[in-house]
Amino acid sequence: MAEPIAPPIFVGGAGRSGTTLLRVILDSHSRIACGPELKVTPMILRQWQTLRSVQAAALDAWRIAPADVDRLYRDLLLGLLDPYRRASGKARIAEKSPNNVFFFPALNTLFPESPLVHVVRDGRDVVASLLTMNWIDAATGAPLAYTRDAAEAARYWVKAVRAGRQAASVPAVGARYVEVAYERLVAEPESTLKALFAALGEPWEAPVLDYYRQARDLASESSAAQVSRPLYASAVGRWRSDLSPQQAETVIGIAGPLLAELGYADEASDSGR
Repeated sequence: MAEPIAPPIFVGGAGRSGTTLLRVILDSHSRIACGPELKVTPMILRQWQTLRSVQAAALDAWRIAPADVDRLYRDLLLGLLDPYRRASGKARIAEKSPNNVFFFPALNTLFPESPLVHVVRDGRDVVASLLTMNWIDAATGAPLAYTRDAAEAARYWVKAVRAGRQAASVPAVGARYVEVAYERLVAEPESTLKALFAALGEPWEAPVLDYYRQARDLASESSAAQVSRPLYASAVGRWRSDLSPQQAETVIGIAGPLLAELGYADEASDSGR
């Protein structure tokens, strides 16, 4: 299929970190279309990884080279993404699925020119938000463990953030990796977004700050209410009121080193209250 005008942008991060907020901001740019989560992207990338590893010998027997597999999966993803871009009339597509963060190396292989945007938020606030969600495991029909237990939520946050940051340690991935801190985004939106759009190779447009004024379908998104209003910082530090002292200590016990690495908490401290 024809190449897009500009490389796609992929956004990921632990759920409840602000990825939906960033997606509506990107979608408010005159050159970028970023629709609701295309949750199949991580599924497709997982299948691509399986073909390139577990099924490598079988593919070789069928005279299918790794480059052929890469081309097929690149075209598959572009084929799924580009109709939305064309319908928007914009030049560029962005795709936001939180679990993209686990597949940054795969995305970099298939789309070496694509920016990989990682939204990061204080893990304690992420846990507090996750525990209010009613997300269901599609395979079992049961609630996701990390929406019911602070320890599971903390482990999920660590896994997601580590995946993105470790991927960025690989030079090829790191060259396309852009990290956006939720706290800085809501406290200093203009400077934060100017830096982001510069990294994306796109001009700054002040109207992106009015993202909430644009009509869009948010019915399927957990953060619909939050992204339908101007930027606000009141959710920063919500863990202090939303987590019990025991839950806060549990999160620190699991995520303390990473919270310290990111500057959110002193690793040696207690719950930080």
